[in-house]
Amino acid sequence: MHLLSKDARRRIVEVMLSRRSLRELSELLNVTPAAISKYKSGATHPSDEVLSRALENASRDDLEEIARIAFNDLYSGFINLIEWMLERKLVESYIVEKLRELLERVESNLDVKRARIVIR
Repeated sequence: MHLLSKDARRRIVEVMLSRRSLRELSELLNVTPAAISKYKSGATHPSDEVLSRALENASRDDLEEIARIAFNDLYSGFINLIEWMLERKLVESYIVEKLRELLERVESNLDVKRARIVIR
């Protein structure tokens, strides 16, 4: 979670807040209600420690939404990095191999195979 943008961190707080009161969430995260309000407004952002507590206390529905937020945020950053590397001809074969390994690891997961069957 350390690599998440400030916006993704804010959105995670919004997810947690959508199913809890301000007071409930502040108690779960061990921060003040004012801190939650600042996170929500974007004035500040939750630390890695606060995000960790959020994940520990998140419901399954929260976690699914948080996973989408985190993936989309990291994916955007990764795409920007790859495009930057491609423009400068910095992509080496080991990077392509690492990407293949990652894709194979995801595709070999039984749950991913089941999800594909449902989608088709």
